[in-house]
Amino acid sequence: MLISMPGRDQSTEGWIAETFAALARVPVEGPEPVVWPFTPYYTGNPFQSVLYSRFAGRGLVAAPTFRITDLLATTRNWPGDVPLVVHLHWLNQVLAKCTDDRSADEAVGRHADLLDTLKDRGARLVWTVHNVLPHDTRFEAQEVRLREQVVERTDLVHVMSPATVAAVGDWFALPPEKVYQCDHPGYQGVYPDWIGRTDARRRLRIPDGAVALLLTGAVKPYKGIADLLEAVDRVSRVRPGEIVLIVAGKPDDAPETREFLTAAAAHPAVRLMPVPVPDVDIQVLMRAADLVALPYRRSLNSGVLALALSFGRPVLMPSNSGSLPVVDGGAALIYPADGVEALTEAVFSCLDVDLGALDRAAAAAGRRIDRAVVAERFAADMRSWADTGVVPQAPVVTVLSAQDDVVAGVAAGVPPGASR
Repeated sequence: MLISMPGRDQSTEGWIAETFAALARVPVEGPEPVVWPFTPYYTGNPFQSVLYSRFAGRGLVAAPTFRITDLLATTRNWPGDVPLVVHLHWLNQVLAKCTDDRSADEAVGRHADLLDTLKDRGARLVWTVHNVLPHDTRFEAQEVRLREQVVERTDLVHVMSPATVAAVGDWFALPPEKVYQCDHPGYQGVYPDWIGRTDARRRLRIPDGAVALLLTGAVKPYKGIADLLEAVDRVSRVRPGEIVLIVAGKPDDAPETREFLTAAAAHPAVRLMPVPVPDVDIQVLMRAADLVALPYRRSLNSGVLALALSFGRPVLMPSNSGSLPVVDGGAALIYPADGVEALTEAVFSCLDVDLGALDRAAAAAGRRIDRAVVAERFAADMRSWADTGVVPQAPVVTVLSAQDDVVAGVAAGVPPGASR
């Protein structure tokens, strides 16, 4: 029998079949089902799978959609008695193939028309703000106008950082009455986690006593890769053998990235793996590292930060990051966003800081964004909004202490924040 895994069939027909099959499985005695297509769907990123992991229990049918244009076909003659919510995520696809301002203008116009068509068919719209603008923006004016049009048409804007409204304010405005805040979920239990610190560091040839910084995820210039390498080089010259930089992830083809890779490959303090990291090896990186480096030039939300905290790893990050509220309580070494000099001082401080205290704070921060807790709250809030139209308000204080036992049992092996 030839079958396809749910969410893997990228055809419009597959989307329709999977969605209505899911509708047929919704219990009759449960709440009225709401179809919730989300787009674009990225199979290599577990964020969406985690975010929607509690939807089924609320009668919300999360429907992965690879291309927003597929919705034009799938929602044609949409049954009026089936509520429909379209959830937009990253907007980078809209202008991805544009070659000049004219084609970018036309793409923005087509996207606005598409959203208007969906609304005319009865869909309500939600947008999650992942970043201020795409990291590799080529058409800034059009990217801004695109977001203005999306905000104008959406019924609810999901932000993951309380700093989002201020962070995007120089480019576009978010109406307060549309804004809903819910944290970026963690990744506890998503990846294997059985290796210990000693074995992990042995695999990466990291000397005992050296402080290891980890730079992982996509290797791109906006992540401050050149400054970080310069800072590590300066520190290693003064205190040789005491600092190691692990670089693991797929690089882009930017000239700055190529220069970085050449220098990193030749540097004795660097452990370079310029390839996508298999899921099973993420634990090796996280357990070997003392801190995860996030020296990004511009950052609003960070999946790498959520991953680090899920493993109980503290982070090194600049003071202009939109994710500062996530690490409140001492889970980060924060340095002034003043260039390589400030970053160098921060790397020096890594050698003398109380790593145990950082670990404990990072473990606590990870519990605050535990994936089960965040996903449950998101599902409950979205169900309430779908039923009432009232945008849920973020709680003044999030209390997660009751979940401590659950979190501690999520992953096998070395628990987050384990003693050294």
